[in-house]
Amino acid sequence: MVEISNTAISRSTLSTSTTTSTARKPVWLIAIYALFILVCLNAVRTYENQKKIVQSKIAESEHNDSLEIHDSAGAEQHVVSANYGSSMYGGSIHTSRTKSKSKSKTTDAALLAKLENSILPKPSDGSMDYITKAGNNSSDFNGFSFYVITDTPYTDWQEKRLRSQMADLRDYSKDNPQRNISLGLHLGDTQKVSNSLCAESAYERVSYIITKGPRPTFVVPGNNDWYNCPRREEAFGYFMNNFGPNFVSKWHSEHYVNLDIQRSEDNPELFNFYVEGILFIGVHMIDAPLNTESKTSRDKRMKSSMEWLAESVETNFAKRVIRGVFIMGHAGRSERNRPFFKNMAKYFTNIATREVPVMYLHGDGLTYVVDRTFPDDVNWDYFYDVQIEQSGFADPVIFDVAAQRKGTVQGFQKDKGDGIITTFGKGLFRLDQRQGRYENPMDIV
Repeated sequence: MVEISNTAISRSTLSTSTTTSTARKPVWLIAIYALFILVCLNAVRTYENQKKIVQSKIAESEHNDSLEIHDSAGAEQHVVSANYGSSMYGGSIHTSRTKSKSKSKTTDAALLAKLENSILPKPSDGSMDYITKAGNNSSDFNGFSFYVITDTPYTDWQEKRLRSQMADLRDYSKDNPQRNISLGLHLGDTQKVSNSLCAESAYERVSYIITKGPRPTFVVPGNNDWYNCPRREEAFGYFMNNFGPNFVSKWHSEHYVNLDIQRSEDNPELFNFYVEGILFIGVHMIDAPLNTESKTSRDKRMKSSMEWLAESVETNFAKRVIRGVFIMGHAGRSERNRPFFKNMAKYFTNIATREVPVMYLHGDGLTYVVDRTFPDDVNWDYFYDVQIEQSGFADPVIFDVAAQRKGTVQGFQKDKGDGIITTFGKGLFRLDQRQGRYENPMDIV
């Protein structure tokens, strides 16, 4: 009996010890879990606070843009310093004294007039004709196509949609080689500042998604890519690192080596390339409010794009046959950007060969719009301003460029007026808003 009792006691003691040991473990686990939860909550709180700060700055900027600048001898406003040509446009933010309302308007008007009167350079030989290559427009050119997206992704679901769009384009290009899809364009705003906070990871993520498309894609900067960001210089660096010169080289060389890509040495977001008689020119065009950027900075950025346009036209028209020109920017032809477009119109209408269709492609709008109007003093019948729909809501559009045989363009038939298929430049270009999903792909070759 005693032995049995001792055994029972030993077992009881062992059981009690084990229970006590087991009961102690959850206490440590609970402490670790609690610490982890606190860290997570603090991170979320920090993110939300930063997001509120950025949203507040954006809201304030948008509000200020709608207000007139009132007289205030002691008032201060944020403007961008003029250090164009450095690592980004506009540089760091500093404060300066505002001028009176009347003087500010006078200065703005003087700036616009000055830019409008600075006609772009003429050919170096003094002539008015950039077609100096003897011969000839009797060359043969193959037809090709390219896709265009813009203002996306702004949200998480648009990011998922962009992934799907790139996959669809890749499959479509593979299944329909007759269409000869050769490149892609993104017309700026690869993010929404209030959602991404201009984090480096946002640029990296979108860059990665676009590389999943079928062909090399060229990206021009939009206001949400750097200008609206709380740290503009840092944001512009992120944009260039992810969408600049090294971006196109991520595709296999056979897809881009023949494009003859040229970039500005001082401002490498400006570029041009040439495909089958068509010149593509990328410019830096954003619609920034006048009261949030110094006039000097805006002047320099616009002047740089003007000069790049002139250099691109002069060098390419002098050595190649040019059948048409695509100019790509983010913003449309607003009052703030008027000098650039008036100079562009004067530039093309002053050269002898004026029947070259020029298309300005841009985003920064909600719907698809074609605008051919210019002021009364500019008569330009071969210009087309095409605003592309936000790709977060619409499929990428596809432009087709017609082939040419023995100097004769194998032009596309005139559009049916349904707003889906549109032809430009006497049939040289065709815009397809349905992403080219025809029953018979041979119909569009």
